[in-house]
Amino acid sequence: MVTPRLVPGLARTLTYQVQPQDLVTTLFPGASEFARKPAVLATGILVALCEWPAMDALRQVIRDDEDSLGTRVSLSHQAPVWAGTTLTITARCVSVTGRVSRWDVSAHDQTQTIACGWAEFAVVRTTAFLQRHVLTPTTGPTLRSVTHPPHHDYAPHDRDLVTA
Repeated sequence: MVTPRLVPGLARTLTYQVQPQDLVTTLFPGASEFARKPAVLATGILVALCEWPAMDALRQVIRDDEDSLGTRVSLSHQAPVWAGTTLTITARCVSVTGRVSRWDVSAHDQTQTIACGWAEFAVVRTTAFLQRHVLTPTTGPTLRSVTHPPHHDYAPHDRDLVTA
C-alpha cells in the first residue's frame, strides 16, 4: 500500500504569514475564556501548521486513492506569535514503519524557535477508510479543493539520509 518513496529523510518546508483568524482570541466566539486571552497564535493552529508540510510531503509520494491522517502529535509551543508574523515550518520524516511515518517538526520566525516536536501519520486508502467507518465524502468538508498561499520548498531527497 505505501510507496517505497516514503522514506526517512523526506522533508518539506513552507512559509506562512499568521492571520488574525489564527489567534487564540478568535477560536471559539461563544467561549469568553478564549476571547480574553492575549491576541497570539493559538496552539491548536500551530499544531495544524506543523502538520501541514508533512502532509504536503506525503501527498507527493502516496497514491491518489490514499490519504494521510494524523494519529499522534507532541509539540512544544515555546514563544508567542502575533498576526502578521511570517513563520518557516519544516517537517522531516524520521521513521517509516509499515503505513505509519513519524516526522520531526519545527516552526521558526526570523529570530527564534516558536515550536518543535513530532507528528505521526498513517496512510490509508481513502475509500476503504470511509466505508469502514460508515462515512461518505459528503459527511464532512473535503480539503482536496482547498488551495493555499504559502511558498513551498522541497528539501533535496538524499538517499544517504535513509536509516531504514
